[in-house]
Amino acid sequence: MSLSRLWAFLAVGLPVLGALVANLQTVDLAYHLRAGGIVLDTLAIPRSDTFTFTAAGSAWQDQQWGAEAILAAVYRLGGWTGLVILRAALVGALFGLVFDLCGRGHTTRTAALLTLAAFGLAIVTLALRPQLFGMVLFAATLWLVVRRREHPRTLWLVVPIAAVWANMHGSFFLAPLLLGLAALEDLAEHRPADARGTLAAGVAATAATILNPFGPAVWQYAVGISTNAVITTRITEWQPTTVRSPEGFAFFASAGLIAVLLVALARRGRAVPPTILLWLVPFAGLAAWAVRGLAWWPIVAAATIARATAGPSSATTTPARERSDTATMRRLNVAVVMILIVAGLALLPIWRSQDPGLRAPTGVVGTAPPGITAALRGLVRPGDRLFNPQPWGSWFEFALPETPVFIDSRIELFPAAVWDDYDAITDGRADWQARLEHWDVTVIVAVDKLGALPLTRRLGADPDWRQAYADEDGRIFVRVDRPG
Repeated sequence: MSLSRLWAFLAVGLPVLGALVANLQTVDLAYHLRAGGIVLDTLAIPRSDTFTFTAAGSAWQDQQWGAEAILAAVYRLGGWTGLVILRAALVGALFGLVFDLCGRGHTTRTAALLTLAAFGLAIVTLALRPQLFGMVLFAATLWLVVRRREHPRTLWLVVPIAAVWANMHGSFFLAPLLLGLAALEDLAEHRPADARGTLAAGVAATAATILNPFGPAVWQYAVGISTNAVITTRITEWQPTTVRSPEGFAFFASAGLIAVLLVALARRGRAVPPTILLWLVPFAGLAAWAVRGLAWWPIVAAATIARATAGPSSATTTPARERSDTATMRRLNVAVVMILIVAGLALLPIWRSQDPGLRAPTGVVGTAPPGITAALRGLVRPGDRLFNPQPWGSWFEFALPETPVFIDSRIELFPAAVWDDYDAITDGRADWQARLEHWDVTVIVAVDKLGALPLTRRLGADPDWRQAYADEDGRIFVRVDRPG
């Protein structure tokens, strides 16, 4: 195990280890698991909502059905441990591609450091959800685009990738975008023949995106999600990236450092291709436009900076010191690798005790209240309707599939009137009771461990409701005259 190989291992192994450590956030994952289960059981894609009572029967374009089916299949085969391993595998594939992109003309250590820097920037985007599948497909597409001149025929692999991507996540439009940028780069570098081939692949990839159950409507879905006023005003990750958040600060700092680096290279007489900006500017714009856009920036930034600073070699270079690594150093490198492998195996959820409330290994499931979940299983009855905090909606509809919820993470599914009712009830406005009666709500979960919020105070003083449970996460109230 030479030092060079150790760096290569760390470039991928550390992100994988991080994926094994972090818990699985259920804000989106839980409803994807339930929807994927429907796909597996019925061999059909859900076309209308059956999870909530506020949007029941409404048309639902479940564009991410492919990723959902994979998630549900892995969950059925391996439970929560299987999902943790799946995320680790996706993260490993993602940063393995990034490492290879960064290795052209650089030492293995430099490629590894660029890869780990990309991992640090991308941490907030690596939750297990369809977007992670999209990130792997994005990196694979970029990998093929970067190598298009060495292997022009392999560029056409982007076509089936685009077809698969359009059934996985709404970011599929990035496949034609990457090919379009590549064609512009070919033209800027006076390679018209290459540009024609790249553009032809781009047209074919665009056509391939309609190979899905919804046809061209997936483009309307992608545009609608990103421009929906309800989503952009309510969901933080769809709002502009701000320097006041940790992930926003990291993005703007990285963009600033890259700008300084490019200026320094130019001042030193280094030939920096002007087409470098062709790749950096669009994805910096996406990252600044919305927090969701941060997913693509680390991949493009690492690959582009690696290209701008690369040496003459076209492959990963091996440092001369590798030939002189001592036997002791090599044994130490092996020890480091073995320690990380053992740590990864030890972190697998299979060794952990079970949380009885969540029915999952302890510390694996995030954004899910264990005590409240366990209490609801004993409280809810057939016909109950659950008013819930939005972040917990997906979890409740997964853990309590027979009980419809008020709202979940499919923000675009609910009309403005439903969100207005949600706000009025949550804020405990004067007409909160009438709105609850309108929706025939029988059970309420409130995120208020101190009992100080308006809704909790009003429920506590209302004889029509009784508190059935309370813990450090929140409280459950049950309507006294509910049926049964």
